[in-house]
Amino acid sequence: MRIAPDLAWQVVDGEGVIVDLPRRCMLGLSPSAAFIWSRIDTQTEEEIAAELARTFDVDEARAQADVRGFVSLLRERGFVVAS
Repeated sequence: MRIAPDLAWQVVDGEGVIVDLPRRCMLGLSPSAAFIWSRIDTQTEEEIAAELARTFDVDEARAQADVRGFVSLLRERGFVVAS
C-alpha cells in the first residue's frame, strides 16, 4: 500500500493532518494515527503494528486491530492505494 498521490500531509509534534486537495477536505490525526500514517509507504501493516505496540506500550493484538481499522478507514476514503 502507499499514500494516494493527490494528498498533502504533515506531521508536527506527533500530530498530523491529511489534506485531500481534489475533494477539499481534511482529516486530523491523533499521535497514534500520525505514527501509522507516517509509515504507510515504507512498512507492512504487521511491521507498523509491532512498532506501534512497542512505541505506545500497548498489547500487540490491540495494535494490530488499531492498524487494520485505521488502514481500512484510509482505504475507504481513498487515502491509500495498492502499491
